[in-house]
Amino acid sequence: MSMHIGRTCRLMFLVFLLSYQSFAALSAKQPTADSSVGSFKQVSNAEELKAAIVSAKPGDTIAMRDGTWKDINIVLSAAGTASAPVTLRAQTPGKVILTGGSTLTYTAPYVNVEGLLFRDGALTSGSVVTFKSDHGKLLSSAIINYNPPDPLTKYYWVFFEGSDNLVERCSFKEKTNMQPLIGNGIQGARRNAVVRNHISDMGSSHGRNGMEMFRIWGYGGSEELGDDGAYFTVAENLLERADGEGMEIISLKSNRNRVLNNTIRDTIGGITNRSGNFNTIAGNVILCGGRRGAYGMRTTGQQQRIYDNYISNCEYGIMLMSGEYIDRDLTGKYEPIKREGTPLGRVPRYGWVKQIEVARNTLVDNSGPDITVGGNYKSGWPGAQRVLLPEDNLIANNLIIKTKGSTVLETTVQDSQAPLDGFSFKPNRFASNVVFGGEAVIPEGFTRAGADKMPPAPQVKPLTVADVGPEWMRK
Repeated sequence: MSMHIGRTCRLMFLVFLLSYQSFAALSAKQPTADSSVGSFKQVSNAEELKAAIVSAKPGDTIAMRDGTWKDINIVLSAAGTASAPVTLRAQTPGKVILTGGSTLTYTAPYVNVEGLLFRDGALTSGSVVTFKSDHGKLLSSAIINYNPPDPLTKYYWVFFEGSDNLVERCSFKEKTNMQPLIGNGIQGARRNAVVRNHISDMGSSHGRNGMEMFRIWGYGGSEELGDDGAYFTVAENLLERADGEGMEIISLKSNRNRVLNNTIRDTIGGITNRSGNFNTIAGNVILCGGRRGAYGMRTTGQQQRIYDNYISNCEYGIMLMSGEYIDRDLTGKYEPIKREGTPLGRVPRYGWVKQIEVARNTLVDNSGPDITVGGNYKSGWPGAQRVLLPEDNLIANNLIIKTKGSTVLETTVQDSQAPLDGFSFKPNRFASNVVFGGEAVIPEGFTRAGADKMPPAPQVKPLTVADVGPEWMRK
């Protein structure tokens, strides 16, 4: 009997010990009073919101009460930390409506904003959302029809002046005023990202320059070749009927940016390496829908990487443009673009295209050339000196399908008359490109297959509304 009781006691002690150890381990994982996620405060008017922001600590959450907030300028001046950001959110996503001249400005790092709706308002200048600090996030929010009475009034909807900021799963609709939708500052703005957003139904500038969806300024905009850059990322966004200026949809004007896995539908213009170098444009799906003025992409500059894109039913596919010679005046009639701080005091209208890789792209039933080498040669001559033909570029492993015929490759022939007879250019390389259909004498490096060898339709999965933007808008 006593032996049985002893075993029972030992067993009970063992269970207690194991339970205590498990509880101690679990307790060690729970946040203590010193590592709490912060306080929660709900605010109902501008005064309460300002006071809550001023007093906010890392980890705090401020909720704006549902309703219409007019002419409120939110300045996010309280800093969070990487592990405990300050959060400003709507009480109910999409139910906090900012209108009138309302704006949102980040002036402190590590601040997240979620679920706000800017709708039917207007500014006179500046930007609706401005990132003046670092590590801020705008999440699951929307700006719709935030337009001035005069469409020539210029302001951005989103502008980055700081670094390492993110705009994710937002919606931007019905912008009609001049200035790009999203812009990156020339100085001090690096590694910003715009990811998984829906951009749709934008108005037209009617041919006026400066109404792109993206204008990414930064180091490299004057064709610098150093190690710096904007390092901007435009990824997994859906753009539909986002015409803007009708020429440049995404305009890169800096070095070392990435344009990845976006879908562009029924939009006039194209993706453009306007200036800058070392950029990557990959995995994008461009479905022009046969719209006049819609094209795939144009590129200038050096060492760009263009691969794995799908371009269909556009006016043309991929254009390597002619660069501008700025070393000296060739005719006495040259009108350079002057810019202080550059080696020659001037910059080219378009950079010289060299050492670019155009690889593994699929181009289907584009009405014009699928690949153009030396586009806009001598355009504006002699006031503009665009006489530098692309050289030492690699065009390889691209698939071109032309069920309706027309030109596959268009190359520019150099003007051999003085003063251009002294220019010479390294050859470009073409390798393992496959063409089905089309009309043109194609160079070495292209293989033409007959219609009887037409491949099955390439597998492509464009983004849909279900993949991007705020979930509350889909509901």
